Amino acid sequence: MALILGIDGAQKTGFCFYDDTRSMSAMRPGLIKATGEQIEDKAASIARQICLMIRKDRPDFIAIEEPLRTMPGGVKRKVKFMGEQEEVQGGAGGTLALISSNQIVGAIAAVCAIKDIPFVTISSSSWRKQFLGFGRSPGLDRTGWKKAARDRCAALKITVTSDDAAEACGIAFAATATPEFKMLRHQKEKAA
Repeated sequence: MALILGIDGAQKTGFCFYDDTRSMSAMRPGLIKATGEQIEDKAASIARQICLMIRKDRPDFIAIEEPLRTMPGGVKRKVKFMGEQEEVQGGAGGTLALISSNQIVGAIAAVCAIKDIPFVTISSSSWRKQFLGFGRSPGLDRTGWKKAARDRCAALKITVTSDDAAEACGIAFAATATPEFKMLRHQKEKAA
């Protein structure tokens, strides 16, 4: 019925094409890498590569993992404040990860708008709940989540070569549960 492009936007961007009429094992995942020195150059290079993929395969719908909204982290460190040692929570990737995430997703969203392809951003907890069966787990860190996505792909016989591509498979699959995709499907059925 529809070809979905799932995107895990980052400097190493995982992507997955998913035809929702076919078996999940027929998903076509892959990875593209940002080039350039500055964050803006990297975002532009990802956008350019997404444009080329869209031109070749023309998806009906695009699902993008929501960018970071707050500083990633949970790392505690000690700082001196007014002559006293104080423990504070810090970011693991810091400001650069926050800015990079938002610029790359913004560039991808701009491509979707220019190419007139409907898109949605999906939070990591939402796509994980759809794809993995659970969206939150206090025991899992970043590495654990990536392993869970890869293990799920292996169980579904989806061939992935990177953690980011595995997550993109989850994002593409979860797109089918979004109201935006359901509306697109309804409009296509009505037109047929």
